[in-house]
Amino acid sequence: VDTTPRAMLTAAAPLAKLKTAGVYGLPSPPDSPMLLTKAAVDAVEVTAEMEAEARRLSSAEAVSWERFKQLVDAKNLKPLGRSYAMQVTYEQHKIQMLREYGSIANYLINYALAEFIAETKADGFDAGAALAVGDFMFRANDFPYHLCDNVEHWVLWCKKRLVPGFEAPAAAVEAIEQRFGRDVQWRYFVNPVHRQSVPQLSHAHVFIKRT
Repeated sequence: VDTTPRAMLTAAAPLAKLKTAGVYGLPSPPDSPMLLTKAAVDAVEVTAEMEAEARRLSSAEAVSWERFKQLVDAKNLKPLGRSYAMQVTYEQHKIQMLREYGSIANYLINYALAEFIAETKADGFDAGAALAVGDFMFRANDFPYHLCDNVEHWVLWCKKRLVPGFEAPAAAVEAIEQRFGRDVQWRYFVNPVHRQSVPQLSHAHVFIKRT
């Protein structure tokens, strides 16, 4: 077992070393691994403050796909949230991530999404150019909203800035259709900046309902 502190690893090292079974999270592309082990996250003590925060942010009942579509189409995200158990786990994960990496942004930029972010620093990259399918990367949300009907919750990371709102740009639509096909139902939104956990990294939420 590699016991090297995360802070002492280079950005590239953990990407090669930790693409193994037992890492925390839902199945995701191999170029975007979760780097915190489930054991490390589970070992974080759940405090009364964390439980209170989880109760405040969680959704008591799973939302059906039909209800979810109505909410998103009405641009009303307030009723949405994770289950209480999922929110508690998310709070544990945030604490462990801060312990090992110092910040959420550092964890994502220099480790979990390092290969993807590196492309934005390459010569010739134009952040102001029109969006293209190659600017996107899907990753299963490790802490999905409390939904039923087998709805899949994905994060769509983007190398360029996405506009907050509910209208998917043409390149994002193409990326969704290439990844999931045209026979699925889906919804898309980008949270306003003040609601984004990592505003430095542009990303959308994509929800897929397979027929």
